[in-house]
Amino acid sequence: MSQETSETNPIWARFVALQMESWLQWLRNIHLPSYFDMIERFIHLNPYYYPDDSITDSDIGQLFDRMVINREFMDQISDRGLLVWANSGFPEFLAALKPYSKIYPEISLVSSFFEEHLVWFRRLYQFLRAELIMQLREEGRQI
Repeated sequence: MSQETSETNPIWARFVALQMESWLQWLRNIHLPSYFDMIERFIHLNPYYYPDDSITDSDIGQLFDRMVINREFMDQISDRGLLVWANSGFPEFLAALKPYSKIYPEISLVSSFFEEHLVWFRRLYQFLRAELIMQLREEGRQI
């Protein structure tokens, strides 16, 4: 990871802890090597990809909807929590996954995949985070 954090972001730590059970269930029911191969091909074919509204229908969209941008969780946290999240980066999400990577091989594989393509996933996260922040502000959230 190119950016190490000394402390785990509390919003990411809570998010990861709350989502871990459903992530493991999902990850154990898909063939991860094939799934990663499909996404990796997309990354290589689209190195400067920026998502449009169709991202949620794609494999990458599923990965991000399930593991990174979870609107349900965002609706549950306070405006201050949203501000902490909004000022965090993708490496902080990876740092929150790190303790679970030592316990669950599926999480280790996902973390490694994200780290292997860190620049690409960081760009995707920044774009989706900005979109979500705009939506939340339009709904009156104080971010």
